Amino acid sequence: MPDLAWINGEICDLYEAKVSFLDHGYFFGYGVYEALKVYEGKPFAVEDHMDRLERSMKEIRIHPDFTREELKVIINKLIAESGLQDAMVYLQVTRGIGPRNHAALKNAKPSLTMFVSYLPPTSDNLRRNGANAIILKDDRWAHPFIKSLNLLPNVLAKQIAEEKGAYEAILVRENGFISEAASSNVFAVFDDTIITPPTDGKILAGISRMVVLKIIDKYNLKFKQDHIRVEQLRQADEIFITNTGAEVLPIINLDGNPVGKGEPGPVSQKLYELFMKEVREYLDKQ
Repeated sequence: MPDLAWINGEICDLYEAKVSFLDHGYFFGYGVYEALKVYEGKPFAVEDHMDRLERSMKEIRIHPDFTREELKVIINKLIAESGLQDAMVYLQVTRGIGPRNHAALKNAKPSLTMFVSYLPPTSDNLRRNGANAIILKDDRWAHPFIKSLNLLPNVLAKQIAEEKGAYEAILVRENGFISEAASSNVFAVFDDTIITPPTDGKILAGISRMVVLKIIDKYNLKFKQDHIRVEQLRQADEIFITNTGAEVLPIINLDGNPVGKGEPGPVSQKLYELFMKEVREYLDKQ
């Protein structure tokens, strides 16, 4: 099935899609984005993604000329046209097209583009055996709670992790507290208590993170949002990350040292099962 793009109201092959060179998303990273996972031809957690998109647009003063309902219609149409069952829908909204200067564009029309592409599932080996991670200093920009296009620090952190044979880079602030990872949120398990850093404006609250928090509340699991120091994280019984692509993925090695027993732990495995149960229930309601 083809990977498709939606550009200026038209659907085309993803690899033939073109956007303006004068787009301020290209010049300045002036834009926001969302990535929705598609299960069985249906996008997951749509309203939560729409909430975050609207919040991000408001924070950087983008005033969309489309409604939430119109956007959902486009998303579903693009998925249906592609025929893809397991995919990712990526959409972004930029400030618009105009001369390259730092002043705000006057009466700009925001640019909305998106594409749908096949998303292979996380490998059985990674799911079964867990992943490796490394610790890196968190030196990203000052407003990570906005899901902006300024992703260079995240991309570089991910590249360093891959160079070191790791799946993910867990980021630490100058005060020694863990924030999040390059492309995911971080959870740790101590005894039977699950801990994740709070949403204090210094992390991006992921949709998968939110789903996990709902599961934790639903099943009355021991939990708290609290700051985690690097040295504490190294002593955790389990570490796992959450993001749209991998859902819930255990980290079994950190900076070359085993986490807990060096294998996926019972809490992270159970949360993955419950996460996929939530996905199934969500899809059944659509």
